[in-house]
Amino acid sequence: MKLFLHPFRKISDRFAIRGEDQKLFIRFLWVCSFIAILLLISAMLAWAFEQKGTQENTIKSFWDGIWWAIVSIATVGYGDKYPVTFQGRLVGIILIIVGYSSLSFFTGLVASLFVEDRLKGAKGLKTIRTHNHIVICGWNNTAEFFLKALLEKQVSEMDICIVINATPDFFERLESRFPTLSLKFVRGDAIQEETLKRASVETSAQVIILADEQLDRSVADDHSIIVANAVHYLTKNDKITVQLVNPENRSMLQRLGIRNIIIWDDIGGYILANSIADNNYLAVFCQLAQDKQNHLQTQKIPSDFIGKSFGDLSDYYYRECGYLLLGLLTKEPELELSSIFTEDISGIDQFIQYALTKSQKRIPEEKSNIRWKPEKDVQLQKNDYAILMI
Repeated sequence: MKLFLHPFRKISDRFAIRGEDQKLFIRFLWVCSFIAILLLISAMLAWAFEQKGTQENTIKSFWDGIWWAIVSIATVGYGDKYPVTFQGRLVGIILIIVGYSSLSFFTGLVASLFVEDRLKGAKGLKTIRTHNHIVICGWNNTAEFFLKALLEKQVSEMDICIVINATPDFFERLESRFPTLSLKFVRGDAIQEETLKRASVETSAQVIILADEQLDRSVADDHSIIVANAVHYLTKNDKITVQLVNPENRSMLQRLGIRNIIIWDDIGGYILANSIADNNYLAVFCQLAQDKQNHLQTQKIPSDFIGKSFGDLSDYYYRECGYLLLGLLTKEPELELSSIFTEDISGIDQFIQYALTKSQKRIPEEKSNIRWKPEKDVQLQKNDYAILMI
């Protein structure tokens, strides 16, 4: 028995199927194999008993036998090919009885697989297999408004995976409130690597780590920092955004190379300070954030404009795209280890290269410098990004 199960287990391991899913998958392969063998044996026996027959509708070749076996087991019964001998009809009776039972079991098994998959998805126990999706770790009011904003800005086609240690009832309520969003759930604590991998963090477009409302404010940041530390080993730092409660914890994330850090009290303070100088500032800022059509965006500068002036690029965007160029974001290029070491390196160099590779995630990946409305004759560089109002 173990000898027969070995190929099936190898197939399930190839697709990373574990636990109860593996048992159902192996059972599915067993039934498929049994039906295939039953069809082959029935076709060969029918061909062997009927090939000497003279009637036009008898089974005269192996492919005639395969056709007859498939039609019989599916209870279609076209009647274009059928056995006429006693032995052939006996094979047909056995095929119909055994085959119909096997096919019924196969149908029920397939249905159970779909039901099981659906139930696991609703409970947050299913591995999310998708790409370029958004992963939200933790939950608070910010996440609620974030989903509402996605609806208003008509970004409902992107998959959103929510990682939180909550009950299935929470997932059901959330799904009912946002039926048009493609929501997926992973139940568990985001500090565990296994939970993050079930959310397919490696292939995500963005990972948002929120201050979890289930935790006390005094420890929420500690949990977020631990999650960020686990996530930054699985994806690039520029894909990670972390919400903090205490601005003093910002430096701990910056040491990991994470630059996208949001502290609501900090941002709110600056907004209020700017609104003192201009009474309309708050209204303009809120309108920009909530506007469905106009928003800020950064884009890589077209290669044709490298070496040209900021004014040339501004004219191009306004003339060709209708975009307003507000400034430049300059990113320092990431240092490649291949530019330091040659292929012919010594043992100590190999050790240094290995150590740097392992610790590379701990080094800040990039620094950015934003220049608003620079002079028109400023020369554009290869690592410049355009800040646009589109």
